[in-house]
Amino acid sequence: MLADPVDIARALGLPPGAEPAREALGDAPGAPERWSGGGRAVIVRRPLGAEAAQNHAAVFEALANAGFPHVPRLLGFSGLATIEEEVPGLTALQVEPPPGAAAAAIAALAAWHALPLREGLGWERSPDELLPECPPPLYRLGFAAPEREAAAPGFAAAREALLATPFGFAHRAATAASVLLAPGRAWLVHFAAAGFGPQLFDVAAFLLTSGLDAPARRVLAMEYARLRGLDPAATADLVDLAGIVWGVDELLWLPRRQVEALGDDAALAALHLAALRVERGMREPAGDSPAAGAIRRALWG
Repeated sequence: MLADPVDIARALGLPPGAEPAREALGDAPGAPERWSGGGRAVIVRRPLGAEAAQNHAAVFEALANAGFPHVPRLLGFSGLATIEEEVPGLTALQVEPPPGAAAAAIAALAAWHALPLREGLGWERSPDELLPECPPPLYRLGFAAPEREAAAPGFAAAREALLATPFGFAHRAATAASVLLAPGRAWLVHFAAAGFGPQLFDVAAFLLTSGLDAPARRVLAMEYARLRGLDPAATADLVDLAGIVWGVDELLWLPRRQVEALGDDAALAALHLAALRVERGMREPAGDSPAAGAIRRALWG
């Protein structure tokens, strides 16, 4: 149980002594919970680990205080657990994105990145420290020495290019699992990792894990650029490049996430689906970056 039932009853507006019903939304430790009563329902989240839970709560409160419209309404706290309104959205790991939902998610990320907030993790670190290791340990993904050596210059060029992209307030885990979608609408959730980071990684993470094909990813990356006042074509190339760098790092962390999700079949299936989409998306060009082309030729021919 992530929260005190008394706090939940208060958030639901139940009379004293009323007991809300609890439903775990997963079998892994720390999975969100749905509490209901009086014809209403709320979602409770408390990530595992004190730092993650504190960061999630602090970022959520900062977003609420800023009036950010692209998250569920924060109704209160129970210890470090957040109590949020239930919204009528599902992730792209559960359903095909409904009409207008992917564009709404991109608009939500663009609005997040424009927030003048200095909250969350990583603000003491430099952009160079926040980018993944270069070259990445590709041997852990099964690439042979000649492939790794051929890809190394491309990853070095990618690092230089990405260091010049926007860094600032970022979600830092904006995969499809963290974006709830409905027709023409999107809500960002899960703020345990939020803070200072490379903002194009958020865009790449959502686009790759949502199962969109390369042309659709490019269109949405260009829309993000327009919303941020950036060059559309150049930004789409950089989002494609960021997708390779982020995607490799995401696949390197996959075994740990699978261990953390043991016992939760739905969570494991979602991780597997996201990983398949990431691997497929990294192979399919959605831009014309020379560094991305060099990496693709070296690793996938």
